Amino acid sequence: MHLDLREKVLVYQYTSRRDMTQQDDATPPPPPPPQLTPYERASVDMLAGITRLLKRHSERPRKFHEDDVAERFHKQGPKEFAGTTDPLVAE
Repeated sequence: MHLDLREKVLVYQYTSRRDMTQQDDATPPPPPPPQLTPYERASVDMLAGITRLLKRHSERPRKFHEDDVAERFHKQGPKEFAGTTDPLVAE
């Protein structure tokens, strides 16, 4: 990242973080400083959105999908199979 752009992004992120303590997720972030080019502004907005999503995702309690599947299978109880060892015969 170009050093000048990096400084602009850091300044924008600092001001956004300070303002985020005063607003909830429903309100949009403040507009970036006018000295950013449209490409830089879009990049900063995209990174701010990704950061918000990651923060919300990390705040939620995690329960892994694999654990859910294993628990549901275990709760069903073992299945009893009667019949043959011939794999071509269906029950």
